[in-house]
Amino acid sequence: MKERDVSTYNSMIEGLGMHGKSTMAIEMFREMRKRGLRPNSITFVKVLNACSHGGLVELGFEIFHSMTSSHRIEPQIEYYGCMVDLLARSGQIEEAYSFIERMKIKPDHIMLGTLLSACKIHGNLELGERVAEMLVNCNDADSGTYVLLSNVYAASGK
Repeated sequence: MKERDVSTYNSMIEGLGMHGKSTMAIEMFREMRKRGLRPNSITFVKVLNACSHGGLVELGFEIFHSMTSSHRIEPQIEYYGCMVDLLARSGQIEEAYSFIERMKIKPDHIMLGTLLSACKIHGNLELGERVAEMLVNCNDADSGTYVLLSNVYAASGK
């Protein structure tokens, strides 16, 4: 390809991240910036997902914070969701819960479902109950919420 634009890089970052090549996705992100291309909102979702799939927690937070400090992009629900997923996948579920509590916006059911699922995987019944309660209290609970909560109980032997 003769010329690469932001869309080209976004596609490459996404593909690499989805296929377990998180480090290469980050290198692609850095190359894009070196070439003077400005990352857009889609770029940040792709690169944060790559960090999540690769367990690159510190780097994910660096990039997340650079959105506002260097690129003047205000985090939206998608970016916060990526960060919760990043923490949850790495087993830092209490940190993910704290992150949700500190967010500037209200969490959505997808983000809370991600955390509830991580509670099941990591056997944290207490936190799972709190997350399920958040879902119920904000009227975002659906049958999947109750199935996940049931699975959390089952995984903890209750």
